[in-house]
Amino acid sequence: MGHLKKIKIENLALLEKGELFFDKGLNVITGETGAGKSIIVIALSMILGERADKEYIKHGAKFASIEAEFDINEPKPLVIYREFSKEGSSKIKINSKTVTLNKLKKTTSPIAEISGQYAGQELMDENNHLNFLDSFGSLESIRDKVSEHYFSWKKTTEELKKILNNKEQLENERKLLLFQKNEIENAHIEIGEEEKINSELKKLNSARELMSSASAILDTLGGEDKSVLELIAQSQKELEKMFAIDKKLDSSIELLNEINFQLEDIRSSIEQYGSSIVDNPERMEEINLRLDEIYILKKKYGGSEEAILKSYDIISDKLTNHPETQGMIDDLTEQCQTQFDEYSKEALKLSKLRRKNAQILQRIIIKELKNLAIENGGFEFEFIYEDDPRGVIINERAVKPFPHGLENGKILFSANPGEPLKSLVKTASGGEISRVLLAIKSAEAKQSNLKKPLLVFDEVDAGIGGRTAMEVGKKLKQLSENCQLIVITHLHQIARMADHHFVAEKTDNKKKAIINLKKLNKSEISKELDRMIALPVD
Repeated sequence: MGHLKKIKIENLALLEKGELFFDKGLNVITGETGAGKSIIVIALSMILGERADKEYIKHGAKFASIEAEFDINEPKPLVIYREFSKEGSSKIKINSKTVTLNKLKKTTSPIAEISGQYAGQELMDENNHLNFLDSFGSLESIRDKVSEHYFSWKKTTEELKKILNNKEQLENERKLLLFQKNEIENAHIEIGEEEKINSELKKLNSARELMSSASAILDTLGGEDKSVLELIAQSQKELEKMFAIDKKLDSSIELLNEINFQLEDIRSSIEQYGSSIVDNPERMEEINLRLDEIYILKKKYGGSEEAILKSYDIISDKLTNHPETQGMIDDLTEQCQTQFDEYSKEALKLSKLRRKNAQILQRIIIKELKNLAIENGGFEFEFIYEDDPRGVIINERAVKPFPHGLENGKILFSANPGEPLKSLVKTASGGEISRVLLAIKSAEAKQSNLKKPLLVFDEVDAGIGGRTAMEVGKKLKQLSENCQLIVITHLHQIARMADHHFVAEKTDNKKKAIINLKKLNKSEISKELDRMIALPVD
């Protein structure tokens, strides 16, 4: 069994420096009211992950530090160091390695538990009662599984609700995308088409003018009245005559012949072109309609044929990835049912274990209360269910599911014979609450379910005295056989049960108050016990 070996404190509250060495068993800290007994609790709470408040830094000091060493049955001890300054900076180290506050909490949560000065405050909140039962029965793992199933089911349920609420919108989005895809697809857009048919339209619009010009060219080149070709033919004859006299004109003959051939080619080409020109109003209308279609698509999907085709690709991708609403609804509905069934199975198992452990806990607590001077005490765990027609069926009743299971619960208690069991929160005194808490811890010890090797009680004895205090002391002593206890007390009946006795002392002078913490030897213990029962101290 591990335990806290030592704690070193510097500049915390009124304590300038202090170092205490603890051991297994019952460690008791006593002292006058206001002497600083609870400094140990404050220091330990920070070691266990509570936020450091700079208000705890000793007046005049720049920082406070706490170091604790735990024996955790490993080759090396666990050493935790915390330091925080008035400027707001802080350091947290585990075995010399810097860690976060969350890491510190995770590391220390299995090691120790502190029940504060109002130790029963958790018991005074019925929302915590189920946690006590689950801790007693070691049901945390199955409860965590129930919680995991619950939140998975809830997440899927929310997704399903969202899709159902947006079903119409999603369907409309899909219809629009499908329309846009088909619109572009059916248009059969090709890059360069607009330029091509615009050129054709220009030609059709100028058909008569083109035919007239072609006819004029043909008349000029080869008409009946002094055409260009006729004049060139005459020139060729005259040049032949000249060549017969002067052979130097051979190049001129060749050039004139070439001109004649070229003009013949031009005349033939213009004849063919003129024949191809058709005045076609139907084709003009067809082209205008096509240009209108391209214009509309450009306006919708971009300023060019390239942009239209790019939009088509984007729309196709969106359609591919767009949720098919009904299919998603069917899939999520099936998933919801599967997750709800998984939750129900684990939650019903947890409920059965809770009822079983509640019976065991009730028997042990009643016996423990007798040992704590509540001779005829009554204790019972009441389970509370909330009806839900769509909930989980338990004992032929549909009940509402929660992350922690199907039930809430509260402890019922009576301190005197003949009294009916009533809510612990409403009926128990402070002293009774303290003893019920101690009885629960003892019950956990009997079941070997004390999971933490260190328990700290800060004045758990509030509101008791006399024989009851003696019985509480005995119970703490008994409990310390199963784990290390550090108990802050003002009662000598509890202090005399200690295996190790420490005292907090405060001395005042004109300048400042100083707190001192120390472990007592046998003679010092005797004097401290005499002080606590108000006997004269030598």
